[in-house]
Amino acid sequence: MSAHRSPAVARLRRARWMMTAMVAVITLTAVLVLGFVASGIDARARASAADRQVEAVAGGLARAIQHDDKRALDLSTVIDDQLAKGSTGVVVMVHKAGEPWKQAHTYQRSLMPDDNQLSTFATQTDDHSDGILYASDLYSATDITGRPVRIAGTPVYWQDWDNVVVILAGSEAMANPGAHRNLVWELIIGGGLLVLLSTTAAFFLSGRSLRHAVRMLDEHEQFLGDAAHELRTPLTTLKLLTESRPKPEEVQQTLAEARRLADRMARLVTGLLARARMQSGIAEPERTMLRLDQLAEAVAEEAGDPRITVTVHPSVVVGDPQLLSLAIRNMLENGLTHGAVNRAAPVEVHVAEGRVSIRDHGPGVDPVMSASPFNRGAAGRSGRNGIGLALVAWVAEAHGGNASIEPAAGGGTIATLWLPPADITANSPTAARL
Repeated sequence: MSAHRSPAVARLRRARWMMTAMVAVITLTAVLVLGFVASGIDARARASAADRQVEAVAGGLARAIQHDDKRALDLSTVIDDQLAKGSTGVVVMVHKAGEPWKQAHTYQRSLMPDDNQLSTFATQTDDHSDGILYASDLYSATDITGRPVRIAGTPVYWQDWDNVVVILAGSEAMANPGAHRNLVWELIIGGGLLVLLSTTAAFFLSGRSLRHAVRMLDEHEQFLGDAAHELRTPLTTLKLLTESRPKPEEVQQTLAEARRLADRMARLVTGLLARARMQSGIAEPERTMLRLDQLAEAVAEEAGDPRITVTVHPSVVVGDPQLLSLAIRNMLENGLTHGAVNRAAPVEVHVAEGRVSIRDHGPGVDPVMSASPFNRGAAGRSGRNGIGLALVAWVAEAHGGNASIEPAAGGGTIATLWLPPADITANSPTAARL
């Protein structure tokens, strides 16, 4: 079963969505809190500005108002004052004991409440002042169109005149409310974009992490599958050998075959573990300057097959001796296996200039697997679909080289492992020991 459909991957994907949802909720909560705080601070600042504006208008006009010698209210100075010509509504309320309040002058009347409300505010201003001149009060109300407004009332008294004058100044409850609305929309749109951006980033970042986890699961599944496939045949053969009853003269041959199978399984496990550890980043290939010709000779000698012939020239490379031995051994086993159709034909090993070539005299490259002979699972005439050649290609790639299989002139195949030659002139302790 592919790791992409495994329960472990399904749990990882659920965790990805949960992580994305948590980031979205946390970001949304933070944006809402910050938005409310910013909007509230701006609203309070604009409300304070509106209060200061109406208090300044009411107090300034109260100081400008006066009456003439005939005890008539003189509003000329109020009407001509710049404070009474701006964006603030102004109503001059006049009251005489025992009589109702009268509106002596109005400006921007639409910004003020109805007449009854104005009279109420004028009375409250007069009552709260306790006879103190220019003592202002603030009130909240709605204008005649229903908008919230702030009203400032400032009383004016004269010792030689029993009339009371109250200057009422009004404006919208918030200075420049349009700018506040724009700020709120900017917070909403900006916050929404921030939530969307953070959620998208969390989704893609968690997806990137998920891809690494899925790749590790794939490698785990591949390792288990390769190990199960590659070990099944030698284990079965080993079981048959142990269950058989060899004749006394066959015991040594049986033991030798058992040792060969055990060595093969050990090499397979070593190669699979090395590849798995390096692909997961747990380990790195060893970088040692070594003689590739001597390494190939040692592997050929260890194989112990009389069909193997070795021709070498000194060749120095930098690499991992264990991995390179594994690759050469796999190439050699592939040549011995496919060259078995002619037991008398040799398997030729040639080493020179960082290149190991192994030629067999078998049936040649199978057309079925000629396009991708190093792919894991590639199958040929024998029906085998092992990973021996796949490990060769991986070892070559890990060392910056390459591997190839091609038909040989006169029949058979040539498998080649090429590695970049080492710079033996480099001034390094390793080079000095060669």
